Amino acid sequence: MKLKSINRALAVFLLPILLVSLFAGCSQEKESAAQENTGSVKLWYAYNTENFMQDVEYSEKMEARDSTLRLHAVRNDAESVQLMITPDKSIVSYDMTMAELKSNKGDTFAPENFELFAVYYAEVTESYNNDVYYGFYPDALVPLENYKTSHYNYIDAGRNQSIMVQANVPADQAPGLYTGNAVLTLDGETYNIPVELKIYEAEIPVENHMQSGYGIWFNQLSYGEGYASNELEQAYWDFLVERRTMPMYYPGNYTTSYETFADYIAEQLAENPAISSYRLMHTYTNYELGRIVDENSIRQMLTALAEKNVALREAGNETIDLFKKAYYYLGDVVDEPAGTAIQRVRDCDLIITQCKQEIADKYFKDKYPDLYDSCMRINHLVTAAYNPELVGSDTVGGVQTWCPQYSHWHSEGQRQEYYNRMTTEDRQYGEEAWWYGCNNPKAPYPTYHLDDDLIGTRVLFWMQHDYGVQGDLYYCINIVNHTDNAAPWSEVYYDDAANDGRLTYPGSEFGIFGPISTLRMESIFQGREDYECLWQIQQAILAYNETNGTDYNTDELMEYLYEDLYSGVIPERDNAETFAERRIEMLEILELMMADPAAGIEALEG
Repeated sequence: MKLKSINRALAVFLLPILLVSLFAGCSQEKESAAQENTGSVKLWYAYNTENFMQDVEYSEKMEARDSTLRLHAVRNDAESVQLMITPDKSIVSYDMTMAELKSNKGDTFAPENFELFAVYYAEVTESYNNDVYYGFYPDALVPLENYKTSHYNYIDAGRNQSIMVQANVPADQAPGLYTGNAVLTLDGETYNIPVELKIYEAEIPVENHMQSGYGIWFNQLSYGEGYASNELEQAYWDFLVERRTMPMYYPGNYTTSYETFADYIAEQLAENPAISSYRLMHTYTNYELGRIVDENSIRQMLTALAEKNVALREAGNETIDLFKKAYYYLGDVVDEPAGTAIQRVRDCDLIITQCKQEIADKYFKDKYPDLYDSCMRINHLVTAAYNPELVGSDTVGGVQTWCPQYSHWHSEGQRQEYYNRMTTEDRQYGEEAWWYGCNNPKAPYPTYHLDDDLIGTRVLFWMQHDYGVQGDLYYCINIVNHTDNAAPWSEVYYDDAANDGRLTYPGSEFGIFGPISTLRMESIFQGREDYECLWQIQQAILAYNETNGTDYNTDELMEYLYEDLYSGVIPERDNAETFAERRIEMLEILELMMADPAAGIEALEG
């Protein structure tokens, strides 16, 4: 046992992320929480890394698990657990309310800090995986109140229904073990559901330390929501940012000109430190090899940012930097390049590099060295795996930020190729590496596909920290279909992968302005929160080295935390309990690091 200070008995009680509700026309599953399972209804917990089908019997799980909901979190954290309800007889109506929790130190955790979601189940009828189960998968997380208003809060006999219970821990919440009860009501009969919430003495920072770019296809909104507007676009944009995920596209009223966009970005960065990256506007033009990024559009965009930044500095804002988190992604012309597209990568990269140099020299060289450096380091992402033909320099162009699919980081040899590029001296300001997923890669690699195990989505961000991947890309969160008669609430979108490109559902169906989240989207969110915890442990070790003249290797010290979660980039399946154990250990180490880094390092050394 490596971390002797960690109580492994608590591991089975860990519950992470958000959850699941059921919907019209589909059979439903339900969770209930009671001290004992009764003959008419089974109440049992599920981790937030598990997706139990609506129409499958889980006898062993039901018998082995009680209805106590156990959560582990730090301050400024959102953690969740599922209450599973499996009735022998149909339930016409169900409801659940949270009560105040009290800690062993006399503090309280208010009921309004909880959110309750009913899980909606979507039917998978085709898959790339011949071994996959065909049936009803948990997906959308509908606020329970809206589910009740729409009269979908029923459960068919023998079906499973999940209620996702999420604790949103305030930044000023006192640490401790909080206990109390929730009340589940099934057709008028009530059940007390024990709730245990352990809050550790640590806090997730508001600032995000991982970059990302996720697409919102605003032209799809009218298909799903029935209408579109700038306000609705902003609601989708805010939805992602609230989940520590950075949007790739922007509400239309902020992209009418480069100057308007610069104002918008300046406002966002000033008001929201959670913004970790943003994609720069650009247009395309034609040339002999097809389309290429328009040089004038690059120059105009960088000029607008430069003039805005200089004006803010001259007005007294000595820290604002509009370039530090910016990137270019020319996915329309250099996506997964091959053939003549390889030369287009070089040509586009040269245009961006030369324009960065021009603007940096003109506005920053003598007066603002920090802005000069940030401007020259603007990333240019190319969705390409390592290929010697794409290697470039500041004078010939090439890939500046590599962004292959997850699977291209699987072997040690593959990872070393990217590490070599991330430390190259071929470019004055270096190269970086992100990764991405879409309909490929497929299981057993991590995916966001509906018919895949949910735990792969969560541990993806542990891999990202482990391997030093600097950002992640995803093409779309809100695909409905390319037709006017699409039905996102009754049809799984399938283009070689179930619900690929659909991490949200249109909220209008349940009277909600903006998107409705999914188990998969919340796994991404909570995975990003895990990343921030791992980042803080790493930073504490580095700070300890700096203060004490030691040379502890963060990768070696933290290696144990990743054990048994994945091999290469293939996650361990059916691994919820092991993940729960690792996450508890990680939170305990983080708590130690915040109080006494030497003790935290000693615990990691085991």
